[in-house]
Amino acid sequence: MPNPRRRHDWRLPVRATPVPLAAAILWLAAGAAQAQEAEPVRPDQPLVEELIVEAPSRLHGAAARADGLTVQVVEREELEAAGARTVQEALQGIPGVHLTDEQGNSHQQDLTMRGFIATSVTGLPQGVSVFLDGVRLNEPGVEEVNFNLIPLTEVERIEIIRGPSSAFGRNTLGGAINIITRRGGDRLESEVEVEGGSWRHREAHARVAGPLGPLESYLAVGGFDEKGWRVEGGAKGAQAFGKLGFRREGTDLTLSYQAQIDRIQQAGSMPLSMLQQDRRGNFTAGDFFRPKLHLLTFNGTRPLGAGLSLMVNTFFRALDAEQFNSSFLSPDTRMFNRTRSVGGAAQLEHQATFGSLRNRLTLGAEATSNAVRFRVHEEPNAQFPTAEDGSPLPRLLAELADAQVALGAFVQDGVRVAEGPLAGLGATASLRYDRVDHDVDDTSPVNTGGATGTASYDALTPALGLAWNFAPKWLATASYTGGFRAPAFLEITCANPDAPCIGLQAGVAPDATLTQLRAVRSRALEAGLQTSPLRGLTTSLSAFRVDLRNDIYSVTPQGTTFVYFQNIGDTRRQGVEATLRLRRRQFDVDASYTYTRATFESDVDLATSRTPTGTQAVRRGDDLPLTPRHRLDLVGRVRPWPWLTLEAGALYVGAQVYRGDEANDEPHLPAYVVARSGVEVRWGEWSAFLRVQNLLDRRYENFGTFAPDGKAPGQPVVPFLNPGPPLSATAGLRWELG
Repeated sequence: MPNPRRRHDWRLPVRATPVPLAAAILWLAAGAAQAQEAEPVRPDQPLVEELIVEAPSRLHGAAARADGLTVQVVEREELEAAGARTVQEALQGIPGVHLTDEQGNSHQQDLTMRGFIATSVTGLPQGVSVFLDGVRLNEPGVEEVNFNLIPLTEVERIEIIRGPSSAFGRNTLGGAINIITRRGGDRLESEVEVEGGSWRHREAHARVAGPLGPLESYLAVGGFDEKGWRVEGGAKGAQAFGKLGFRREGTDLTLSYQAQIDRIQQAGSMPLSMLQQDRRGNFTAGDFFRPKLHLLTFNGTRPLGAGLSLMVNTFFRALDAEQFNSSFLSPDTRMFNRTRSVGGAAQLEHQATFGSLRNRLTLGAEATSNAVRFRVHEEPNAQFPTAEDGSPLPRLLAELADAQVALGAFVQDGVRVAEGPLAGLGATASLRYDRVDHDVDDTSPVNTGGATGTASYDALTPALGLAWNFAPKWLATASYTGGFRAPAFLEITCANPDAPCIGLQAGVAPDATLTQLRAVRSRALEAGLQTSPLRGLTTSLSAFRVDLRNDIYSVTPQGTTFVYFQNIGDTRRQGVEATLRLRRRQFDVDASYTYTRATFESDVDLATSRTPTGTQAVRRGDDLPLTPRHRLDLVGRVRPWPWLTLEAGALYVGAQVYRGDEANDEPHLPAYVVARSGVEVRWGEWSAFLRVQNLLDRRYENFGTFAPDGKAPGQPVVPFLNPGPPLSATAGLRWELG
């Protein structure tokens, strides 16, 4: 619930603004006059100035323009008001964001932004980059994102950047999610929070922050444990997070450390016949994911004089994970993943004034080295006491390693007219270079060296944009941006239909050079309009279109659960996003609507287990799976007294195509509506809350695919679905001091 003590900004919403975009003509004023520090906004300047916000940068303290893309910032107060347990839940009210649940637990939900996905599920075409304090969290194995390893309780703000971006680089096709953690200040603060709820959910967090000699300190610990509403669908975990900071005369340094260990059981989807009998069921009980993480991050900002500043980031990340998958169609598999990543980034920023022009020039470079190793074991089960070839179990099935190096560099320049008849007109232009090198070593006991080889991918991507405050309280934007996604480690070693991956965990390369898959390239166009016509009211409307060439897709051969990756030609995501935000005395209203059309734009025959022929004819214009065309989120809050906040909201999600039905032959996953409510009471240093999800206890499914039913005679291919959770409640108590 919102904090009644919070000071509201009645001028504009949460900095949810489009940012200056690319220009057809860009004036470069750097070096033409004596550099000066950027002028602060005066209180008497018009509201139009407040509509131009600097887009966030992945580097601490930087404020480089991000190609004029639409940017929205979710502040700490809003995260607490939402009561979300995961990053995905915290973002589900953002226009263009949609959640599905393939794994069958709330901690690993798939997040889709404008039809591009970020998920922990390997084998899906990842298209959203996620950063924590400047560190890329997309795993180097297949660019998947383990959202459960993001410490949401220690997050200060989340910045959502839609579309490709020079600052965030490769694999940012649908956008980037940039997360900044909390830090200490100059006074002592402490907080303890406990909560419990349905299905034996228990969670506790404690933190203390404040001065430590000349430094700022922040320390937090927490843990959770829950049974889950599905059979064998529980989860538990523990984390610790600490940060030291130093600020003096413009210099800002932070050093943070995160340690976390989780065990998440994955109930997964189930056949329709089983769903109709027991929505709590678990078709392949026993699946789980157990990660152990250590992350050390340093960020620094230092002014160098004359409008020049330097931002740097370095990190070390160690992840060890175990993934167990049970099966009725093959032996069980157990995968061990060991990843070690080290890297850094630097960014120089120069601000200058030339007459009525304000110029910002940014140069950035980054380098990351990843050492990744996957070991996959087959283990016996009731159906397969030995391997399919008669070999005894358990046995080591595959072992692959990748020594991966990723490099990036960009230049970005933005100019804004501050005075005169064109005041409020801004333009940006940028150019980015990315390169990814793979050196794969296959030491699998069968066909040793079959996937050994090297592969390199690189690209040069431009961006242009224009933004114009053509009248007080009105902002228009337009942009063109290019994007690039390099095939990932497990994709390039699993691109041969004659040697598909087993459980998406190991594969065999098509040849020694690993060159069968081509890189994905994108072109994105966007235009938007934002206005604040009345005090406390802000609305925005934007239209976008993203075209991809050589899109990468995973397909499943007939009668198996194996997959392989292939280029499928062109795809497209296009749509409209609209938002309304009202802040009026005791009332808050937030509404967002998104229309998204995600389609194949090339005719392609895809392997499938759904049809008798083993293939499906996908034609141009067919919808991509699990992207609803319509999505509406509405939430209202009222504060009848300063100590009481009441909230109610509803989410509508339109019909979706099943995964595995890329040809759009089958009935769609039905649309659904889910309602929620909450109440918060505050007294002094204490606050208590109650939140209710799925208030009307509606039955709905939020994921659907086709797969063989290993428990049925003949193993027919049938719909598999994941049910949405029923009515649930969570209550909590928080104590804050300072």
